[in-house]
Order: sequence, then structure tokens, then C-alpha cells
Amino acid sequence: MISYEEASQIIFDTITDLGTVSCPIEDAIGKVLSSDIVSPIDVSPFRNSAMDGFAVRAEWFDECSEQKPITIPIADVVFAGDTLKQTQVSDRQVIKVMTGAPVPQVFDSVVPFEHTTYDEHTVTFTKPVVTGQNLRQPGEDITRNQQLFPKGYRLRQLDIGILASIGLREVMVYRQPEVLIASTGDELIEPGTPLTDAHIYNSNTYTIAAMIQPFCHTWKRTPLVTDDTRALHTALKSDADVVITTGGVSAGERDLVLEAAESCGWEHVFHKIRIKPGKPVLFARRDKQVLFGLPGNPLSTAVTCAVFVIPALKKMCGYHDYTIQPVPAKLAPDSIRKSGRMLIWPGMIQQNGNEIIATFANKKSSAALSALTGTDGLIFQTVVENINGEPPQVAVVRWEQILNR
Repeated sequence: MISYEEASQIIFDTITDLGTVSCPIEDAIGKVLSSDIVSPIDVSPFRNSAMDGFAVRAEWFDECSEQKPITIPIADVVFAGDTLKQTQVSDRQVIKVMTGAPVPQVFDSVVPFEHTTYDEHTVTFTKPVVTGQNLRQPGEDITRNQQLFPKGYRLRQLDIGILASIGLREVMVYRQPEVLIASTGDELIEPGTPLTDAHIYNSNTYTIAAMIQPFCHTWKRTPLVTDDTRALHTALKSDADVVITTGGVSAGERDLVLEAAESCGWEHVFHKIRIKPGKPVLFARRDKQVLFGLPGNPLSTAVTCAVFVIPALKKMCGYHDYTIQPVPAKLAPDSIRKSGRMLIWPGMIQQNGNEIIATFANKKSSAALSALTGTDGLIFQTVVENINGEPPQVAVVRWEQILNR
């Protein structure tokens, strides 16, 4: 039996990223860039008007005021999307421009319509003009060859429009894994069917699926797997990048996952970890595929998925920050629990001045999935002998640090 730290390191040493793929930008949210994004263009790519108004030269209006208005002929109208090839402007003429319309080089400012009086042929100004006002220069937002996002960056919702603004239709990202979930146990039935004697509803598939969705390309589930080797073989022969089973990894007569996995060509890497809950976790590999055999107790499933499966999926996806990084905390005095193994349990995490105070969820059974309700994250309690009555040392990690992209 190995420690939590040893198990995590073995998993990380075994797993690599899955290579790169081209991804449409609208599907790239949460994915990790496999190369730098450098703008091939200036944004804006040309001088254009920031307002509906008149393109002018500011120097014409140095003496302009309400007492000395200036009236100038209108030479042309330019709309967004028009070109300037046919725009003819003589000296001391203006053009009417709409927002986003290109502005000829002869002009250096734009005066909004509402600051003028105009008709079809002329426009009158009554105040000086500031050079450059309401005029967008090429590259004002983004310059050509500017690095926008580095390799390893996880794209957010707000980044997608920026990619579109520089003309990108697709980006190169690290491929996300295909995942298969197989929950085992003769006692399981699916939600939505009548509950019968000696059966329980299958929650594990749904717990895992909800937790891993941000970190996989697709996930599939098998029909519920009965406790026999032939049924397990069907699931374990999958070509998914990651296979996750629940149940069947302990020491009972019908705990057949390890035996079935080996007969299907999986190499047993480790089995059993000194943690509570989740002691009987199995980790195996087959070529580039990996198998996580998680315990069947629902809380054990959730906890081991959080601390082993999700960090592994993050590394596959190209994340740099895939490891869990608990921070030191103090255990509330009325929350001390004894355990012969490292305890990884959900709980409440509160900031009290400069201290973080952790309180374990009240439920103490590894079958009690409702222990997750209302909790802020996981509390890691190392196995330490109490010295002078001091509470054991703990560290905490919040759910958002584990589950968020």
C-alpha cells in the first residue's frame, strides 16, 4: 500500500498530454493552447471613425466659436464597409462618415453630428476641434505580430471574440481525452426506474460525469456492469483514452476488476492507497490508455475522482497547473477525528483573520454522498501523533480549485 503522495506522483509520471488538434474557436473554451497566438494583422486594420460625424482637419477650426461659426461643403458620404478609392475631396471640404467607416489620410479628426448643424450640402461648426478626436488608428487595439496568448494558456469565454477579431477560424490546442465510465455492481439500478428490494440507485456514473466534463472531449458510459468477468471484459476492452470503473476493486469475492483488467491486457501499476476514504483505488495502463478503478462507495468515488482522476485529466489536456495544492489550515477543535490513514474528507473552510479554519462534514460514512452538501472543499489530515494535546495538522483545497477549468 502506497501513500497519497506516491500515488499522485506515479499517475503524473505515467500520463502525458495527448498531442494537438485544430479546434474551431467556438469550441475552444476551456481548452489549452499548444502554441502562441500572435496577431497577423493590426486591429483596426485601417483608420476609421469612432462616431457618426464629419471627417475634418482640426487646424481649420482654431478660431471657430459660436460667435465665429465656420461652414464647409460636404464632399461625400462614407459608410462602414465602403472603400475610399472613389472618394474625391477638394481643399476645405469635409466628408460625412459613419462609425467604422474608413477615413482618408487628409483628415485628422471626426466631429460628431450632434456637435454641428448641417443640411444635404453644408455643415456648420461652432467650436474648435481636438486633433485625433473620434479617430481610430490602425493597430490601436491590437498590433501586427503582438503576442496575445502564450502556449499553455487556457482559453476563456472572453477570449474567443479576440481570436475572431484577428481572423482566426481555428486554433491549435491540446487534445482532450475520450473517457468511458463503467459502474459495476449487481445491486445497482438506474435512476428513473422503480427501486426494488436489495437495490440502490447508481449515483457514481453521474457524480463522475459531472466532475470530469470540463476536462474531457467526450464521455460515454456503459450499461451497468454486473459482477461477472465477462461483463467487465466488454467495458475494459474499450479504446477510450481513460477508462473509469467504480466498485469491484476491494477484497470481496465479487471484486473482479483487477483480475478482469489484467486479462484484458492492462498493466497493474498500483492498487490500494493509505487514504480514507478510497483505500482500494486501482491504477493501470495499456499502451497510452489509463484505467482508474475507483471504490464503489459513493463518497469514496467522489473524493478519489477529485484528487486522482481530475488532476490526471488536466495534465492530459495540457494544463500546467494540474496538481492539487492544499494550503495549511487549522482544524476546528470540535472536528478532530482519528484515522490510521491520511484522511481526505469534505468540509467547511472559513477564513478567520489570517487563519483558515477547517471543519469536517458531519457524515462519517464513505457511503454518505450527502457529506458533500454545503461543503467548501476537501480537508487533508495527515496521520500525525498528537503532541501535547495539539490537534493534527491539516491542509485544505477548495472545490473551485479542483473542479473549475
